[in-house]
Amino acid sequence: MKLTIQESIEMFLVDQELKGNTPKTIKFYRDNLRYFADFIGSGLQVNDITIGDLNQYQLTLKNKPKMQGHPFKPKSDKPVSSTTVQTYIRAVRGFLGWLYREGYISDNLEEKFKLPKAIKKAIEILSDDEIEVVMKTYKSSSEMSVRNSCIVALMVDCGLRRNEVLNLDYDNIHITQGVIKVLGKGQKERIVPLGLYTKKLLLKYLSGYRPNPEFDTKRLFISKDLKPMSESSIKMLFQRLRKRTKIDRIHPHILRHTFATKYLMNGGDVFSLQQILGHTSLDMVRKYSHLASAYMLNIHKKCSPLDNLYIKKQGVL
Repeated sequence: MKLTIQESIEMFLVDQELKGNTPKTIKFYRDNLRYFADFIGSGLQVNDITIGDLNQYQLTLKNKPKMQGHPFKPKSDKPVSSTTVQTYIRAVRGFLGWLYREGYISDNLEEKFKLPKAIKKAIEILSDDEIEVVMKTYKSSSEMSVRNSCIVALMVDCGLRRNEVLNLDYDNIHITQGVIKVLGKGQKERIVPLGLYTKKLLLKYLSGYRPNPEFDTKRLFISKDLKPMSESSIKMLFQRLRKRTKIDRIHPHILRHTFATKYLMNGGDVFSLQQILGHTSLDMVRKYSHLASAYMLNIHKKCSPLDNLYIKKQGVL
């Protein structure tokens, strides 16, 4: 059967939808495969794809300038990161694997087209002082301030991802039980406990600004026009937060990293952390364990009783 790149991509996307993948996952494939089709030629027959074409595509990605084709941000002279290259290639490999399994190509190109190594960036977290600065940003009792404080608290105190916060339903907030039901990656539900401080903030929001569950949407967090908050709304929230706090590196995922690390530092275990974060394996949470250990080591260096006694007070050692 003759099939072009463009035709097969459309079929692949339909198949992803039938499998029940989220709109975000489908958008991930659509956006990344569009770039691949532009490179290799949308009219090319899928049987004519070679490993040479794929390697050339990877080389092109590695030399691709940052922000190229971005509607708002200017193009940078720096190439895209190794993580971004991985993202593009991961989408293509998923597509190639589907082509092979469905019998549209005879060569298992997914297996041959290896995922390049990405530079592992050190995990950053916020200090206690920085967390306090962030939370004090929302001292006002205005509707937007209370709502935004809840959003930030759910990220830094419960480890929720940006989309998990956006997709929280009114009906899934159980203040009395002290838990929330979260719809995570892969449409998997999990129960996440609430801290007392976060519970207090949510109660204030629910009783004062989101009292009516009969709005047109069941989403917990709504905009001024009573519609569900969008991804762009969250981006704007964090842009303003960076400006007001002067903490340039703050973004949703650093709050999640902060939660995970502080949770372990405060006596939590990796097994319960895995459940709270919604990770499928312990390997994904062990990185926080290493980071927490490093932070504890640094704290001990500053707080060691004997070091403080002999070095600071007596000038010994």
